Amino acid sequence: MLRSWKVSLFVGFVIGSVVASAVWNRNPGPTQEEYELLQHKNAQLAENKQALQESFEAYETQKALEIEQLSKQLQEKQTELDKQKADYEKQIAQIKQKQKKLEVTKKKLDTTVVKLKTTAEKQKVVLDNSKELYQQQLVLQKQVVNAEADVKKAQRVAKEFKQACDEFKTGSGWNWVSQADCDKYEAKLTIVEEEQAQLTALQAELDELNKKIEVSLPK
Repeated sequence: MLRSWKVSLFVGFVIGSVVASAVWNRNPGPTQEEYELLQHKNAQLAENKQALQESFEAYETQKALEIEQLSKQLQEKQTELDKQKADYEKQIAQIKQKQKKLEVTKKKLDTTVVKLKTTAEKQKVVLDNSKELYQQQLVLQKQVVNAEADVKKAQRVAKEFKQACDEFKTGSGWNWVSQADCDKYEAKLTIVEEEQAQLTALQAELDELNKKIEVSLPK
């Protein structure tokens, strides 16, 4: 409303100037006609002043509404921008999380690739030497079977001499049972141990060969 009183002051100044000018340039005592003319002009100026004031107040009211509308629009726009910013930050966080997961997956894949490469190299060695390896395996399998048979045979023979030796020690045997039977029994036990040791060695060698042949894929 600051401009309102300025307009009123300006209009009053104009009216005062007109009246003063008329009085100054005329005789000190204006005629009735001149007085009425001045009153008419004064009323006209008052009407113009009122119209100007009302127009200005309407202008100020319109501008205040426009400013309020603009402020509301700016606030809505700011709220929308804040929401978009929050959405973008959330999307960026999700992208970063996915990127980390992809990096972890890539490392796992790289590790798997290395394992597969190592396995492939081992398998290549096996395939390149498969004929020789399988021949060795067959020979060792036969040797293990023979060694098992030798152990069983040695155990069976030793058992026969054990009975005679036990009879000699208890004094319940026939006259022909003697210390020699116990000596033979001890010798047979030594043979059993030797055959068993041979069997254990052959089985270990076969197991090692089987591991070399049967190269498993990494999980």
